[in-house]
This record gives sequence, C-alpha cells and structure tokens, in this order.
Amino acid sequence: MIETDIVQEILRELERATTKFPTWPTDPLHALAVLGEEFGELNKEMLQLTYEPHKTNLSEVRKEAIQTAAMAIRLAMSLDKYNYIPGPQHTQ
Repeated sequence: MIETDIVQEILRELERATTKFPTWPTDPLHALAVLGEEFGELNKEMLQLTYEPHKTNLSEVRKEAIQTAAMAIRLAMSLDKYNYIPGPQHTQ
C-alpha cells in the first residue's frame, strides 16, 4: 500500500519545482542529468547519515528522496516530448 503522505509531499514538491523552474529540457539526456543531480544529493545525504551521522539527519535524507521522486516524475511526464536524436560526436 502506498503511503499517501509521501505521495502528497512528492506532488507538492513537483508543483514547487515546476513553478520555480517551469521549463524542462527537451533533450532526454539533459533531463536525465537533472534527475541524476537530485539522486546525487540523495546519495550524499544517505552516505552521510550512515557514515557521518553528525553531518545530516533523516529529515534531510527524506527531503532529497522526495525531490528525487519529483524529478523522476518530471522526466516521465515528458517521455513523449523528448527529441531522441544522437548528439554530436568526435573521434578520439
């Protein structure tokens, strides 16, 4: 069963983020990078809570988890709007 409080927090974060940043990348790899940045912050908080608990707390981990979930929803909302074209490449 889904905890409705978490879902509501994610939806509030989704609304907050979309209001603050109303545009979203059309390039799917840039959109994925936005999600990756949020996941990186979640990863940092989780590692610190585990190994350096004096530097963070469960509330910060939860906040980052909710932000990551909201960005995953934004990414998913645009799956049919991305330009799936290869970027420029060069030979090394």
